[in-house]
Amino acid sequence: MTQTRLRRSGLRALALLAVGIMLFSSGLLADQGQSAVGKEAMIAAAHPLAARAALEVLREGGNAVDAAVTAAFVIGVVEPDASGLGGGGGMVIYLQDEAASHYINYYVQASERINELQFTRPADNRSAKAVLVPGTVAGLTLALERFGTLPLARVLEPAIRFAEEGFAVDQTLAMIILDNVPLLQQYESTASLYLPDGFPLAEGDTLRQPDLGRTLRAIASHGPKGFYGGSVAEAIVSGTVEHGGVLTLEDMKRYEAQLVEPLVGTYRGYEILSAAIPQSGVSIVEGLNMLENTDLASTGHFSTSGQGFHIVAEMMRRVYADRVAFLGDPRFHPIPVRGLTSKEYAAERFRDIDQERADPPDYRKTSTGNPLPYEEESLVPVEEGEGDGGHTTHLTVVDGRGNAVSLTQTLGTFFGSGLIVEGVLLNCGMTNFSTRYEVNLPEPGKRPRSSIAPTIILKDGKVSATVGSPGATRIVAVVLELIVNLLDFSMGAVEANDAPRFLCQKNDDVLSLEGRVSLEVQADLRRRGHTLQVYGDYDLFFGGAQIIVVDHATGTLHGSADPRRGGVAAGY
Repeated sequence: MTQTRLRRSGLRALALLAVGIMLFSSGLLADQGQSAVGKEAMIAAAHPLAARAALEVLREGGNAVDAAVTAAFVIGVVEPDASGLGGGGGMVIYLQDEAASHYINYYVQASERINELQFTRPADNRSAKAVLVPGTVAGLTLALERFGTLPLARVLEPAIRFAEEGFAVDQTLAMIILDNVPLLQQYESTASLYLPDGFPLAEGDTLRQPDLGRTLRAIASHGPKGFYGGSVAEAIVSGTVEHGGVLTLEDMKRYEAQLVEPLVGTYRGYEILSAAIPQSGVSIVEGLNMLENTDLASTGHFSTSGQGFHIVAEMMRRVYADRVAFLGDPRFHPIPVRGLTSKEYAAERFRDIDQERADPPDYRKTSTGNPLPYEEESLVPVEEGEGDGGHTTHLTVVDGRGNAVSLTQTLGTFFGSGLIVEGVLLNCGMTNFSTRYEVNLPEPGKRPRSSIAPTIILKDGKVSATVGSPGATRIVAVVLELIVNLLDFSMGAVEANDAPRFLCQKNDDVLSLEGRVSLEVQADLRRRGHTLQVYGDYDLFFGGAQIIVVDHATGTLHGSADPRRGGVAAGY
């Protein structure tokens, strides 16, 4: 498995290099690859075609929001396994001139008929029964309308072109298709697209999606009503219901993206802007607050210091324990956000860490904290597990005016439910709900908890960095590690993205880590009572992060696309 992933990453990198040479020679990109440096603008995304489309918009005078929305629509076409019109997500926006930050929650939402659904896990996890109301179109169009400068039709042009004219399937997409043939076979609309004549598309084949192109054109002409109403909505509802789902036209009509304030915290003199609840910015802030109680820089980076690794790991599993206990849709249940993000609560949680030993040795017995004394209302904590599957995408943009967007969107797992209607691959958001506990049980109109945590870091009111990653429950761990790399160890974008990663959470039996962590550190962790599962040196299990770091001293933007996923950073 490790060798396969490394081979895929290497081939993808070669493909990206070829695309980069083509784009550079055409004058479209001044610098692009897995890392890039620019003076005016920067984007980091999971596919070069999304980066190219975004930079074209920026060169035309569009801002970071215009570019991010353009890239998000394109990535749903050219990386269809990870996101698209049938999914959902969230984005943090920072507008420099206004010194204002915003969060748009466009995650998927349960049908008003959800209580009628006969849903069985795991049999129905990747089926039409798992489909919730998609949010991507509502979220991206809201962002453009409120904070962009370009018309929707212009922003959608590249996505429409790649859907109708097609694009070359790269190594990564070809391998993901091959790995998911049974899922892609279950619905004819999907099989005909990805398995023509019964054979999976291979690297170099052209993927054309004319039905998706027509749906995108309906959105370009009619805005979100072109998706949530009319023939497109009717087809999505009837197609889902035909295969056992419970969507209604009223569900589609009522869906609205939520424009709220981001989750705000501080860390070592920096301001942290991250995803609002029920997304996982609260976990990012809680974890950073805990780490402020120790001097990581003197302890040593977790890739070379067993003590540093142990402290971060013990912090991490307490954060995960609190996340599953308290996080859910705030419209349905009171969530102890003030308590979870309080410095005093973090200090209390940090004091619970045994500095020398894994405590308790069984990760599943990690205790939930009690943030309630820091709240004005009385809340009841609960505990539960959740699945660790998932496939998502992240992209980030910084423009020449200092505006920034950090955006994560998803279908839930590879190819979501597997069902395509009107060219739209639909999500499997039902799997993000819990099975037993009230805070995240499915309810009509409710949005499930999500791991996504797009984040922007400010220093003195200016963007210092943007970070984010796909990777299901690993997202929280990856984003925390990236911020620590940048702020505690003064790493640049490339070095921070390249550093070894790990995951330690309550609902696992092992501490998962990449093989580049030194053997001495691994031995030290075992002596401390940790049970290790060692992955490849650069393993896709640990996400596909995108980072931009702004160097205000030199006026340069540094972009990095995760080598584990083979994305692209591009700037000029």
